Amino acid sequence: MEGDLATSGARLPALLLALLGLVPELLFGRVRAQPQQVIGILGGSVLLSPALPPGSRVKEIEWSFSAGAGATIQVAEFGPGGFERPDPHDRFKQRLEMLNATALRIRGLELGDSGVYGARIKLHPALVEDQAFNLSVYEPVPPPQIHPQLLSRSPQGCNVTLRCSLPPTSPARTSWQLGNTSGTLWEQSGDGQTLWLAIPPSALDATYTCVARSPAEERSSSVSLSALCQLEGGRQRWAICMGVLAAVGGLLSVLCCLRRRRRKAEEGAPGVAEEPQYAQVPRRGPAKEDEAPPQPSDPLRTIYSEVGASTHSLAQPQA
Repeated sequence: MEGDLATSGARLPALLLALLGLVPELLFGRVRAQPQQVIGILGGSVLLSPALPPGSRVKEIEWSFSAGAGATIQVAEFGPGGFERPDPHDRFKQRLEMLNATALRIRGLELGDSGVYGARIKLHPALVEDQAFNLSVYEPVPPPQIHPQLLSRSPQGCNVTLRCSLPPTSPARTSWQLGNTSGTLWEQSGDGQTLWLAIPPSALDATYTCVARSPAEERSSSVSLSALCQLEGGRQRWAICMGVLAAVGGLLSVLCCLRRRRRKAEEGAPGVAEEPQYAQVPRRGPAKEDEAPPQPSDPLRTIYSEVGASTHSLAQPQA
């Protein structure tokens, strides 16, 4: 009991200090609310717009920035002299601008712009509003890539594995949205990237969508299973045709090479000289004295003898 009393006595000063810290806000303005969550995309822009009471008039507004446990710095102020930047060479440089005398726009967002932005608003006649914005900047979500793999294909259906992937540095998470899955057996991996499907012919026209989400945005990609199964089957038939054509082409090449070698061998062989033909002429012995020289059985007729005979017959007179 004494220990509990001692603990309660130690807590009382802390509670009193907390209440005393709220006195200025209760007297001069509202109690500070929780920071408003704002999400931005790397390279984009955001608008920090305080919520003001209706009919209020802004006298002056100061904007501050703090990242984590770092120091709080004043980045902009708006008053009778217009929009001013206390330190134009800070991390924001020329990326800050005021809209409607209250809203602060940050252009060309960087990952280091994530943090808490405070707005101290002084209203006429003597009110003070403190509002805060917790900005989180995320990288853009790339469109997810779907990698299909055909496991089997038959008249009874199509077994497919779909894998959805993102770059390793992307903070987004993936999930699958199933279309007309009537009669389809499916199973999804724990990380939401892989989907195993057993689709009957009646559900081949379904569309499956992979969605990549981050707190800033979401992107999606879709695939049609009917086109997938037909495409994979066509690829298999095309591969078979290409294999047959390659085999036929190789056989023709071998035959052409053999024919070319045979032709070169025939052209390079030396020619064989033909053996001369000799006629056999009988040898006659010397003529004897009592033997008369042989007379030709038929006198030799020449063209001159024929012409002479014709002239002689024309020159004789007719009786």
